[in-house]
Amino acid sequence: MNIFSLVFGNDYENLPKKFRNFEARAQQIEMVKAVQNSLLSRRHLLVEAGTGVGKSLAYLLPLIKWTNECGKKVVISTYTKTLQRQLVEKDLPELKAILGLDFSFALCVGSQNYLCLRRLNQNSQHGLFESEAEKKELVRILRWSKSSKTGLRPSFNRVIAETMWSKICRESDLCLGKKCLFRKECFYAKARFEEYKANILITNHHLFFSHIASGGNVLPRFDAVTFDEAHTLEDVATSYLGTSISNFQIKHFCDSLFNPESGKGFLRGIKGAPKKKVELVREKLDEVRNTSLLFFSSLKSRFGILSGTIRIREKGLITNYLDEPLSNLAFSLKELLFFARNDEDKIEIEAFISRAQLFNVTLDTILCMRQKEYVYWIEILNRSRGVKYTFFAAPIDIADEFKTKILDDIRPVILTSATISVGGSFEFIKKNLGMGKNSDSLILDSSFDYRKNALLYLSDNLPDPSLEYDLYEQKAIGEIKKIIYFMHGRTFVLFTSFKMMDRAYATLKKELGGMRILRQGDVGRYQLLQNFKRAPNAVLLGTATFWQGIDVPGRALECVILSKLPFSVPDEPVAEAKMERLVSENRNPFTHYQMPRAVIMFRQGFGRLIRTEKDKGMVAVIDPRIKTRAYGKTFLSALPECKKITNLNDAKKFFEMIKTSL
Repeated sequence: MNIFSLVFGNDYENLPKKFRNFEARAQQIEMVKAVQNSLLSRRHLLVEAGTGVGKSLAYLLPLIKWTNECGKKVVISTYTKTLQRQLVEKDLPELKAILGLDFSFALCVGSQNYLCLRRLNQNSQHGLFESEAEKKELVRILRWSKSSKTGLRPSFNRVIAETMWSKICRESDLCLGKKCLFRKECFYAKARFEEYKANILITNHHLFFSHIASGGNVLPRFDAVTFDEAHTLEDVATSYLGTSISNFQIKHFCDSLFNPESGKGFLRGIKGAPKKKVELVREKLDEVRNTSLLFFSSLKSRFGILSGTIRIREKGLITNYLDEPLSNLAFSLKELLFFARNDEDKIEIEAFISRAQLFNVTLDTILCMRQKEYVYWIEILNRSRGVKYTFFAAPIDIADEFKTKILDDIRPVILTSATISVGGSFEFIKKNLGMGKNSDSLILDSSFDYRKNALLYLSDNLPDPSLEYDLYEQKAIGEIKKIIYFMHGRTFVLFTSFKMMDRAYATLKKELGGMRILRQGDVGRYQLLQNFKRAPNAVLLGTATFWQGIDVPGRALECVILSKLPFSVPDEPVAEAKMERLVSENRNPFTHYQMPRAVIMFRQGFGRLIRTEKDKGMVAVIDPRIKTRAYGKTFLSALPECKKITNLNDAKKFFEMIKTSL
């Protein structure tokens, strides 16, 4: 029996012959059975499925049958766009063609990713595009708007600047809905129609939690959800169930109403309102702009301009000088509503009113610490176009909200990843997500032969980074250089901090001139990976986001260097608040928080190397604590069995064997 006949019956026994390179895998069959049982029993399910199990197919087949036979609608939520593309562009179309079943699927993305034809037309007519570059780009976008089938930003063959896109994208509070003159041509409306018809919705964790935070107004109603790459759920949920506001947001808001430097903005195009009323709005807007400059300048004098974070630990630490100016602006805009000449002007004014009010509520919530069991902080980011100050508030613990808004409301919820257990237990993720006894779990090892295809190199004689960090960093960069030279490139180097990555980049760029050294942040993530794959002997340096969700099979990547064990930074506000809570509960924060998270991320980093059964290579861990500290055994035991070496000379035979086998 194969997975197709297991799900759909004996008539599908010969279906695997239609799939290229299909292999029967015992682990995949076990996962299919578990997902089927979860759907029938409506019990939540956690599945850890190692690389090579084929977990996408293992949950897709039962979901397709369930939606097809029971008339259900399901959501599949991923963390990365890579997996989204695989599901939408490859897996689901292929299954639909081969199974011969009548099911439909749709990709769900945030509405801001869609071009709004009404805003494009309106802003073109009102002359709100400021620079010559914007005007030239406008011509290209107008041409694209007539030929595009989706109106999705990524489908435009050029990068559209954020300032440009913000004037023409679809925004929920600016949508006229059925009253819009462009309703029939609306890209977003067409996409929503397809979403409502579809049996299977593919989305990402960010949009899913945006749906939850909005009270269920983003996605169509659905019956079950599968979270792939589920190890990232807690972090994404924390950010979306929180709130934030920055000086850049307020400036953009003010400039959208009226920009005194360019003379552009909504107020310039409004017709029919008495001149005095418009001038009054401008006066109140100037008050907001000037007060905002003073307010954030006070942060500059108090906290400086160096990038970093500052916890807000007491109410009223900073006075909200913006309260009155924002309230006055909202009131003057309400008076302007009486003179709105059409629905377009009315909805624009209402949007500006609600945004001004939201800014006030957000600032008040954070500065007065209104939410219990939340952590509050200021983030400073020194950028080329100015210093960005952002206020944040986030829940310390999301377990209750995850339980009440998701687990209690949706059945079943299926969570899967290559790394969601710690020491063979799901207790860490179950506790953090509020999962009780009404759930099942399954751990499936990878089907890949790591003992044959992977080496684990553990560096010798490096200083302990927790005792002599500066010396460790200096020696570690030297060790990284030695490994890259030995490998002739073809290497990922994964860091836990931007500072160490930048210092390593400067050294490697200078001393390894024959290789192409690439760094996260220099270009977009997708372009960076394309550059890595195309260049012979390339080296890519990355931080947190590159430890997971990156897929580079084949000889382009034969070595992954893990520069440090990925413990959470103790002074990162959410992590710090979680650890403070654990201390207050007489629990060890290292044991109950830092270690489990670090082990999961460590396994993710290791998993970047072997992506197919033919891949071979070496993972190098240059943090000496993996050998010198007692907890090092926990990290090592979390990895698949593979040969361990402490001398690069021992790797020569392994890589010579790889060359001769090609």
